[in-house]
Amino acid sequence: MPAPSSSPAPIYDQLVDEQGDVLADVRSAARETERTAENVLDFTRPAPGEHVR
Repeated sequence: MPAPSSSPAPIYDQLVDEQGDVLADVRSAARETERTAENVLDFTRPAPGEHVR
């Protein structure tokens, strides 16, 4: 039987060790998607290649 972990979620820690921190990767991808969407949906400036009259 393994020794008790001081971490509140030893199973999660083991999965992170084995598979990588998927939740952190998802958070990062979500932030990048949000930044991209903000840039694409920014109607306060002209689009690239668009002429301002």
